[in-house]
Amino acid sequence: MIRHCEFCYAAVPESYTTCPVCGAALGGGRGPAQPSQHADDASSAIVSQATPVAPEASGATAGSESGTGAGGSSSTETGSPRPPGAYDAAPIGAVTTPRRLAHFHRSEFKAEQRPALSRSLQMGFVLMLLLFMAGIGLVIYGGLYHPARLRAGATATVSAALTALTQGTAQARAHATATAIARTQATATAAAQATSIAVATATAQQATYEEATQGNPTLSDPLTGQNGNQWTLDNNRREGCFFSGSSLHSLVASDHVFLPCLAVATNFANFTLQVHMRLTQGDGGGLVFRANADNGTGYLFFVGSDGNYSLMLSDGTQANALVGGPTSAIHTATGQDNLLTVIARGSSILLYVNKQYVGSAQDANFSTGQIGVFAIDLGHVTDASFSQLEVWSR
Repeated sequence: MIRHCEFCYAAVPESYTTCPVCGAALGGGRGPAQPSQHADDASSAIVSQATPVAPEASGATAGSESGTGAGGSSSTETGSPRPPGAYDAAPIGAVTTPRRLAHFHRSEFKAEQRPALSRSLQMGFVLMLLLFMAGIGLVIYGGLYHPARLRAGATATVSAALTALTQGTAQARAHATATAIARTQATATAAAQATSIAVATATAQQATYEEATQGNPTLSDPLTGQNGNQWTLDNNRREGCFFSGSSLHSLVASDHVFLPCLAVATNFANFTLQVHMRLTQGDGGGLVFRANADNGTGYLFFVGSDGNYSLMLSDGTQANALVGGPTSAIHTATGQDNLLTVIARGSSILLYVNKQYVGSAQDANFSTGQIGVFAIDLGHVTDASFSQLEVWSR
């Protein structure tokens, strides 16, 4: 039976008391008294079991005795075969060829120790790991978290701006609506006030007319022929002033020319002048007052066939309108009669058509003068006839 050395773990026959490899004493069994001379040399090597000694070549069998043990000796008979597995004890001092043991030395089972990393390399690896983790963190922050925060902030900013814009627009619209309503209300109020003033003014002016035409007139001329008022007449009935058909006619056939018929014997300052006018043909005619036959100055109250009226100031060369416009008070049909009235008191001049107030003006250029009638050609030959002229002087 084979056993193992307790020190080097080499395979040792059971009969040995000393390990043939390391020379250590074994507990129990037989063996050589002293370790082999080569034991120390073989202690660091792994050897196999000893090979049995072969017999000599002469053909005779020679036996050899093996060493002695502590309690007796053993011998082998000449020529008798050795049992398998038996070992010859090598004589002291003899060189034996060791056989490799079937088991390895214990030191061969030890794991090879790798050299430890230096402290600087360890610190370098730790630093690289930290840098790598920091880089990953920066990538995550810069690529995902920070853009998301920026988008969220931008979305919130845009949302706030849109909300503010919407609120501002709504406020602006509300303000514009309120302003429009206020303006509409103010316009309506102003219009109502203007209407109220106009109504009050018309009422007052109508009362003025009623008061101005009461009582007997200071001058009343039927205009059926020449009289003490000394009307300016022309013998040429193709154009000029003449009496015909119980009325005084003013006929003008020159484009943009007015032809006055004046009562040169009259002179009035503050008065109410009224006459009936019938337009036979043409553009229109009216009243002349505070006039001067010598230099052609005075005021002209014009009523046209197109429904417009005007108060004009003549400086002897041309006439300029002081006030005027359309009015529904005028009868525009050819041959219809229109009653024209002027109330002149100081610089205030009030105008009426068919007893309806149509307009007024303030002018102090002329304060007194002659009265009369006229016709005007604004592109058409005009024939206007006048009757029943009256003056109330106050």
